[in-house]
Amino acid sequence: MSKVISFIKPVNYLEMLRTGLAPAAKNFDIPPKETIRFNDEKGEHYCWFLQHGSLSIYRESNELLLELVSSPVLLTFANDLIPTTQQYHMVTETRCKGFYLPVDLAFEQIDKHQLWKAYSHWQAWQMRIFEWRDACFTGASTYAQIRSTLLIMADWDKEIRSKIGVINFIQKRTHISRSVIAEILAALRKGNYIEMSKGKLIAVNRLPNNY
Repeated sequence: MSKVISFIKPVNYLEMLRTGLAPAAKNFDIPPKETIRFNDEKGEHYCWFLQHGSLSIYRESNELLLELVSSPVLLTFANDLIPTTQQYHMVTETRCKGFYLPVDLAFEQIDKHQLWKAYSHWQAWQMRIFEWRDACFTGASTYAQIRSTLLIMADWDKEIRSKIGVINFIQKRTHISRSVIAEILAALRKGNYIEMSKGKLIAVNRLPNNY
């Protein structure tokens, strides 16, 4: 019998990484709607540990919103063990606090404090999340993408849902036209499948598999 993959965030390993990385890092405290980049003007690549708050991650080549993440989380998209030509940036959705440090220094600290097991568990969890995302969105129908996004939003804290417009978030995440999204949301509201107020998601009661 195959094992069920757990999507529970490995906070115990994140805490181990936080303890090992924080002494060598610089703190940040950034207000909402600010852009954070993974590299500076000199090309130095950084990793970011978010201790408080939520932020969105965008792929710069097409401005696709990949994910909205909430603390705690370690983000190292720019240049891990294998450099990438893809560029990403983050936008804070709430006030965000944590610390950052150069990727090379982070790996020195991981090696020094023997944190490779913790780092591997965290990376493996992220890979499963992106694998799930690809399964839900790559090659999926318009409605399936909207449905998956609504289910993601339903799992957010009430505070985050109160700040994020449903149509805007789905459009950024899928690049589906706003008119199509609005039409499907209206039908779902009419059927009492979802509840919305002032463009924000209140609740997902149940969602049909097909539209």
